Amino acid sequence: MREIKKAPESIPAETEKCKGFNIVLITPMYGGGAIAGLNAPDFPIRPTSIRGQLRFWWRATRGAAFSTSDELFKKEKEIWGSVDEPSNTIVKVETPLWSQKRKYVGLKDDNYEFKRFGDEAYVLFSAAAKTNQHDLVREGLEFKLSISNKNKEVFEEDVLCAVWAWVNFGGIGARTRRGCGALYCKELAPESAENFHDWFKGKIELYKLNLSLGTLRGWPTLPNLPQILKKGQPTNALTAWKNAIKPMRDFRQGEGIGRNAGPGRSFWPEPDTIRNAFGFYSTGHKPDPLMPNGFPRAAFGLPIIFEFYGSPGDPDSELCPQGAKRMGSPVILRPLKTKTSGAKNSVPLAIFLNASLPCGLELNPNPTNPITGVEIIDPAFSGYPNSPIGNALSAHNTAASRAFTDYFTSKYLGSTPSKNGNALDAFAAYLIKEGWR
Repeated sequence: MREIKKAPESIPAETEKCKGFNIVLITPMYGGGAIAGLNAPDFPIRPTSIRGQLRFWWRATRGAAFSTSDELFKKEKEIWGSVDEPSNTIVKVETPLWSQKRKYVGLKDDNYEFKRFGDEAYVLFSAAAKTNQHDLVREGLEFKLSISNKNKEVFEEDVLCAVWAWVNFGGIGARTRRGCGALYCKELAPESAENFHDWFKGKIELYKLNLSLGTLRGWPTLPNLPQILKKGQPTNALTAWKNAIKPMRDFRQGEGIGRNAGPGRSFWPEPDTIRNAFGFYSTGHKPDPLMPNGFPRAAFGLPIIFEFYGSPGDPDSELCPQGAKRMGSPVILRPLKTKTSGAKNSVPLAIFLNASLPCGLELNPNPTNPITGVEIIDPAFSGYPNSPIGNALSAHNTAASRAFTDYFTSKYLGSTPSKNGNALDAFAAYLIKEGWR
């Protein structure tokens, strides 16, 4: 029987490299406790959760220098430990009791003090779903993170880099890639939105990052590309969060962009693909013969729950990666808070991680006709009437936007933006169309 060694509670003072960070929650936190979707009022920020986040952001930054998973895991074990070896990196959290919540009110009500059909509700739908209906930890919670490692070089280059990336680009709890549980640490934040790109380049040099454009590893990595900041004046963190998620909501579901006005039909191929797979549909929702089969929105993360509201004859289902339950979204949308004084010091932030798409998809429950062979990227997705992908790509006509979308296209297809059917590429073009830079 294998013995799992216990991690040390502390590192001897004479060899310890330790640093403390004062961190504040700037958007509501969903979950974060030992049970998925729930949080503990007496222990809302858990060191084990932070350790998991730091592992991810270490892989996404310093881990980009490795070419194979074996090389990555060997170094990761040295820094963060494994099931066989205790970690030399110690994570501790000090936090006051925090009972302030954003309350779940009712299934058909405005929950969490946000509009029922508002942009925030688009992100928080799973928290308010029939099977959950959980409260959220209210933003404003402050805590102190203490982190230490006995190896000076590892601490300064690997551990501190992971903390920097986690605080500014990640979060705590669930739905962090859509801005829940976003964090701010004054010590690690950029001075202002105006110097963001210089700040980002400076951190690449400080932490000796090898972030190659478009180079896909077996794990997600941070791109060596200036992040996208919305034009206009900075605002408070909650408004910046709303402004960050609004383009994604509109692109996927907005009236006249992703669907007809009212409760009308989607402009995306997935609903008709599901109807074709199951072999039945409700009256008036016969699949459009011009609509290609496929799931382009799978590029934004999985699973996707398809519920046909107002169409009781259509088959509800869940789309997952083949042989798995989820794929994290390669698109991170969240507020970035700067050191600028005053309440208006936050801007919306979008990050497109370098990440591979799933090799296959599966629908649950199993459809009548197997969905093997359907595509996530297909030029046909941009060629049919009212295509959100085609409309977004045809709108980009400036040198800056072409360079930006060409980057994503070459990464996934190696073709020109006007001919591809990549939802990620199209979303990048849509962001530029909406005034992002």
